[in-house]
Amino acid sequence: MSSPESVVATPSRIRVVDADVHHNVRAKEDLFPYLSRLERDRLLEYGLPRNTGLHQANGGWRGARADTFDAGEDVDPRSNFPMFQRKLLDDCGIDLAILQVELTPSLVALADVDYSAALIRAINDWSLEHWVAKDPRYRLSLTVPMHDPVLAVKEIERLGDHPSVVAVYVVCGSTRLYGKREFDPVYAACVDHGLSLAVHFSNEGFGMNPPPTAAGFPSYYAETYLIRPQFYQAHLSSFLFEGTFEKFPQLKVIFCESGFGWVPAFRWRADAAWKELRLQTPWVKRLPSEYIDEHLRFTTQPFEESEPPTAVDQVIAWMNGARTLLYSSDFPHWDFDPPEAVPARLGPQVRRQILADNALLSYPKLVPLAGTVRA
Repeated sequence: MSSPESVVATPSRIRVVDADVHHNVRAKEDLFPYLSRLERDRLLEYGLPRNTGLHQANGGWRGARADTFDAGEDVDPRSNFPMFQRKLLDDCGIDLAILQVELTPSLVALADVDYSAALIRAINDWSLEHWVAKDPRYRLSLTVPMHDPVLAVKEIERLGDHPSVVAVYVVCGSTRLYGKREFDPVYAACVDHGLSLAVHFSNEGFGMNPPPTAAGFPSYYAETYLIRPQFYQAHLSSFLFEGTFEKFPQLKVIFCESGFGWVPAFRWRADAAWKELRLQTPWVKRLPSEYIDEHLRFTTQPFEESEPPTAVDQVIAWMNGARTLLYSSDFPHWDFDPPEAVPARLGPQVRRQILADNALLSYPKLVPLAGTVRA
């Protein structure tokens, strides 16, 4: 297991921070050293939980960029550490990359929460030892069993002070909206340990989770791809009107891979709803758009492609994107965005904020060490 002392220093110059990168184990055997004998035997007999995605064909080559498969090797790109270093960190000039393990959705879908928590502990320890400790450019978003808030808090207490753990990682698929008060201890633990909350789509409609839409399940991946903003809107509405940000004024929430074109209209409608209905929620003291500006961040991937191309610039202005947008690549998935996806026409200051500065301000533990230069 990696210890805090094994982590090396932050890179000396910060030009690009990637807020959403997906790594994974090669095989179940990778987790054996981090499990008890009972848990190891169970994993050996039944294998890792299956990916719970509805659609086996979801774009690209096996869901990834074709060029992330090394020639002559049949290795899952998400587990190819040298390839990540070459094609993401080096070729794209990524100074800090926040890892969010691909296995998380299937781990948090298990009904047996104790076994789920054991596998989650193992994947976190493995990530710290075999990825974070081997390259100073990596940070980890800590997977937690959010379906059991008590166990989620235990995992935060166990690893939340590790200097390379910068966020808590949860997925949208859930039996409960995340503003519900039973999750408050998780957010208190995040604040106590200086961690942001990273929310990513997945597991909607699987296990004990309700269907992903009010009319059931989509047939094709393109449909699922298009409806993802509603997953985030539901949780964001809950955060706002349950008063999460009044209770936890230091909490930052990062919506990963949600797109951002929907954000301006949501802000306008949320403000109107609050003005018209705020007698029902007197604990919400401010306009929802003010809470969003202060507490919510949205990652750029998939970057919105508008017609004309400059139309998206107005969307960014309407959502205060110079403050609320964080660059993310979603590497190594098929719709990966390099830093150049953030257009130069936005201007050097706005690009610098989106590519690095906003992330450095949004993850409390990501602040560069003494002597580090924000390029």
